[in-house]
Amino acid sequence: MESLLRLALKEAEAHGASDAEVYAAVTKESEVFIENNDLKQAKTQKASAVGIRVFLNGALGFYSVNSLDPDKIRNAVYSAVKIARVSPRDKLNFLPAKSKVGRVRGIYDRNAESFEAREAAKLAAEMLKTAKSHDKKVSVDSGNFSATGMTHWLANTNGVLLSEKLSVFSWSIMGMAIDGDDVSSFDVQSGGTHHVKDIEVHTAASEFARTVAGSLGAKKMTDSFKGEMLLTPAAAMEMVEEVVAHSINSDAVQKKSSMFAGKLGKRVASAMLAVEDDATNADGLAAASFDREGVPHRKNVVIENGVLKKFLYNTYTAKKAGTRSTGNASGSTSSPPSVATTNFAVKPGKSSLDGLISEIKQGVMISRFSGNVNPVNGDFSGVVKGGWLVRNGELVHPVKEVMVAGNVFDCLKNLTGLSKERKVIGASILPYMRFGRVSFTAG
Repeated sequence: MESLLRLALKEAEAHGASDAEVYAAVTKESEVFIENNDLKQAKTQKASAVGIRVFLNGALGFYSVNSLDPDKIRNAVYSAVKIARVSPRDKLNFLPAKSKVGRVRGIYDRNAESFEAREAAKLAAEMLKTAKSHDKKVSVDSGNFSATGMTHWLANTNGVLLSEKLSVFSWSIMGMAIDGDDVSSFDVQSGGTHHVKDIEVHTAASEFARTVAGSLGAKKMTDSFKGEMLLTPAAAMEMVEEVVAHSINSDAVQKKSSMFAGKLGKRVASAMLAVEDDATNADGLAAASFDREGVPHRKNVVIENGVLKKFLYNTYTAKKAGTRSTGNASGSTSSPPSVATTNFAVKPGKSSLDGLISEIKQGVMISRFSGNVNPVNGDFSGVVKGGWLVRNGELVHPVKEVMVAGNVFDCLKNLTGLSKERKVIGASILPYMRFGRVSFTAG
């Protein structure tokens, strides 16, 4: 592979590129799908792809090809150069220099290479059986088990030459419980790991089954009120993470679509909130040693004690801001690098989930949210799914037809509690989060 990367860089320079970058990936994925309480489809696929980025005096050209054939890569390089010739110049376009990359441990299991679709099917069947055996009223609408092994390489004309192997096993299950005419809210649970030995599908299946079965018999609330909102980690990911991730993205800041613009060093949340972006944390499924441009990953403390500490940058946005990349160049072989979070983690609190519930005078615990969240201004409104009315420190009954509305930035300032329990959901590592003064409208 390294000879192919060098070939591409040499071709780019021969065609007049002042700078060039080649990003290649070879993946093998085995996946099994669940539909309507049964296994439906199993597949294994292998893919190879190369993305080529060139600069001609600051003008960008990009082209990708799903092949490792040397002639096709040569043609792709030539196509990228032709695109650069007709693109506008941008003095901020440049490639990162070579730097020392520390290896993140625990993100590759060689057993992933021999993992087959039949093993994925067996695990998907176990997940389905666990959920169905919990309660005969549980109905699994969909789900999947996926095993992915990937090797990726990155080289550029500044001397960067990197490669790394990654393995990711992930699974999810979604559905509801049905008891005659009573249908519970949908729920979805998921899990993931980098290692075969840590695959454990029963926890997600059991939690899914408990949640939907427990949601049967939901009642309308008798009164609307303003109270506390307790979000499960999955609901926090839906309602809070997207807004914060957008607001700390330097591209959004520079395009003036971030509410955090101009607030570095200022308080943006309750003092109990601490947020990190950390691709070196092998617990998250976005862990890797280097980013899409070959810049070393590192832990970035974004919010500490409620104070905004940092935005996330790739090389381009860092140059524009007069700072250095935080290692947050993101993307695949099919597009030029953008900016994105890696593993998004909220630090845990000291209370248990039961402790957070016991302190609520009146509120709603939300497992899932169906509605709109505006990542720019933070406004949200929608219907509570899998919710429970909480009164005087007790879960009273599951609720239905309850509307919830508010603003994420206001919620961050009204954060009243974080659980010590956290859950890993893909690249999100989140606790239960409790916020005060949120409006709930009875249906």
